[in-house]
Amino acid sequence: LEELLKTGKLRYYEKLKREVPVDIENLTAIEGVGPKTVKVLYKKLKIKNVGELERAAKAGKIRKVPGFGEKSEQDMLKGIEFLKRSSGRFILGFVLPEVREIQKRLKGLPEVKETVIGGSIRRMKETIGDADILVVSDKSQKVMDFFVSMPDVVNVIGKGDTKSSVKLKMGLNVDLRVVPARSFGAALQYFTGNIDHNVALRAIAKEKGWKLNEYGIFDSKNKQIAGKSEEEVYEKLGLKWMPPELRENTGEIEAAKKNKLPKLVDYNDLKGDLQVQTNWTDGSDSIKEMAEAAKKSGLEYI
Repeated sequence: LEELLKTGKLRYYEKLKREVPVDIENLTAIEGVGPKTVKVLYKKLKIKNVGELERAAKAGKIRKVPGFGEKSEQDMLKGIEFLKRSSGRFILGFVLPEVREIQKRLKGLPEVKETVIGGSIRRMKETIGDADILVVSDKSQKVMDFFVSMPDVVNVIGKGDTKSSVKLKMGLNVDLRVVPARSFGAALQYFTGNIDHNVALRAIAKEKGWKLNEYGIFDSKNKQIAGKSEEEVYEKLGLKWMPPELRENTGEIEAAKKNKLPKLVDYNDLKGDLQVQTNWTDGSDSIKEMAEAAKKSGLEYI
């Protein structure tokens, strides 16, 4: 510990890295690839990084390693492709608790009347690029001062009266916007997105001779006619309110016009989901025990 604190390095750790020069962090970021898999692939094929894993999988070498097969190989290639597409993005499940904690802190401020998480997090996308939080407050300066001085903020990208942006220690950028109550619904709709969905809504407003933006719906005389709630905005446009998860401009607007929006699967629809990773070398006894335990709970162990 003394060596680490004084020098910032540890000779023992550097020695281990030389002995096993494997990029464990990025390899284990691939879905289905854990430390044990990384160890086996390094011992058998000397795979040290994602690039080498991809080349080995494409060459059909993974399936030849005992304990692996063609399906494992294909799953790895799919995982690598997903990792490439998600580069610079964050897995929703990893960042959601952090963003909700920030929302909770903001909600606890006496100056804050309402706060909601927007953007791709509200649409529950698998990966997100950044986070958007909306707040209703009459004292934006105090809210912004609190936001930029949070302990997990490592960099203040920008600070203003109605918008501030920060970078958290985990690398995620978070934008905070303070809006008036009369525009909260319009702002929430706008900053939830996605962009294609928003463009389609603005086209509907334009057809009616109105203007739609993050501040509300405005008539030809620039008078606000909707914006306090999302429901009000959608209703004014002749649409049913739709869950954020559907807002991708993939048919949800047409369905809302016909009052035929699909019902999303929610937690109350789930009967049970049990996933267990078993080491098959443990023998049949442990598997039998798992099957019996599952049966007692009214489940099936496969």
